[in-house]
This record gives sequence, C-alpha cells and structure tokens, in this order.
Amino acid sequence: MNLAEYRAAQDRATAPVVAATVSALRGLAGRPVTPSGWSLLLGVLFPVVVQGRRATGELAARFYLDQRPPLPRPAPPLDPPPYRRDALEHAVARTARTRIADQVSTRAAISDTTAAVARHVVQAGRDVIVTAAQTDRLRWARVPTGRETCAFCWLLASRGPVYRSGDMTRWHDRCDCLVMPVSNPDDWEGRATFLAAQRLWRDSTAGLSGRDALIAFRRAVARTPDPTAP
Repeated sequence: MNLAEYRAAQDRATAPVVAATVSALRGLAGRPVTPSGWSLLLGVLFPVVVQGRRATGELAARFYLDQRPPLPRPAPPLDPPPYRRDALEHAVARTARTRIADQVSTRAAISDTTAAVARHVVQAGRDVIVTAAQTDRLRWARVPTGRETCAFCWLLASRGPVYRSGDMTRWHDRCDCLVMPVSNPDDWEGRATFLAAQRLWRDSTAGLSGRDALIAFRRAVARTPDPTAP
C-alpha cells in the first residue's frame, strides 16, 4: 500500500463516521441541547467512532507492514490505544454544545464538530504508526497531502524524517498529514514533498530567524498553498 492508496482507504474508513456525525447533529440543530439529548448524541456517536478508529488502525497496521524494512526481529504490536468516551465528549463539547442551538452558527458548528470527530478517528492510525516506529527505532516524517495543509504542517513537513514518538505529534482538526515511517532517509515515498517544503522554507526565510522567519514562511505558503506544484 502506497501513500495515495493509504490516503484513499483512510477517507473511505472515515466517511461513515462523518455521515453519522452530520446526521446526529442535524437532529439537534436549532434548539437547546438538554442533558438527555447530549447523552443520546454521545451514545449514538461513540460506537461509530470506535468502529472507525478500529478501521483506521487496521489500515495503518497494513501500511506500516508494507513500508517496514526487513528487520531481525518480529513486527511490534500494531493496535491503536484504548479510546474513552470522555475524549469524544470533550471534542464534541468544544465545537458543538453551546453553538448547535444557535441557528446562525449551526452550520459552522456541524462542520467544526465533524472535523473534530474525524480527527479522533484518523488519530488511531497515526498512533499505530508512530508507536510502531518508536518500537522499531525508525524515524518518521509528516507528509501533507496538500488538500488543506496549513503553514504549521508545511513547516513540520519541511524537517523531513526526523521525528520520533513524542516529537511534534500535534495534529489539528482537518489536518491532512500522513505519517510515513522511514528507514532510508535518501529513498522514501514522500521525499519529494519534503524537499519541496524544505526549499520553500529556505527560500522564504533567507536571512531571517525566529518570529520573522515564521511570518515570512506563512506568507509564502499563502502564496503557494501547494509547494509541490510545478
């Protein structure tokens, strides 16, 4: 499984969760959310999210094994970490609980909440790969897909395969980055994307440092949303 196939499979696994989230939230839209209504929403969404996380975790395991180099030891465990209902409740409350009743903000609340739930689903796959790479003592890279990549993600991608578990594992809602385990820093899928991001960073921040460099890079990304484009 290559990166494009992995991206497409992840999208297919996430789609049912997105559809269920939108449907459930529309049922609450435009009126105050009662405690019983909130509990019902979580009761509907939690098993759907757990199933989605299981699917993305299994996809990540397949992808990792396809990318894993021959090593003189068995493959590490490839199971996503346990998921708690309160994690979902926190994510949904942050974007929906006080906004879904306001007809002016309902559409944005549904969009933002769906993005938060989708992040929790795809995070299972990211955790599988990052944890496995740590166990195998491999580094990993962030590879943007370019669909909705922010300047922060392009900055992290510009560093290439330097990450280990715990290093810059921040993922935001709507983040399109994939985790790529890397055994050979000179030959890995996604390297062209890394080099393009690295060039953009170097060209846009020449002679600058600190906050000035970050501002210049953000402006460069705004002008060039996809640094890989010819």
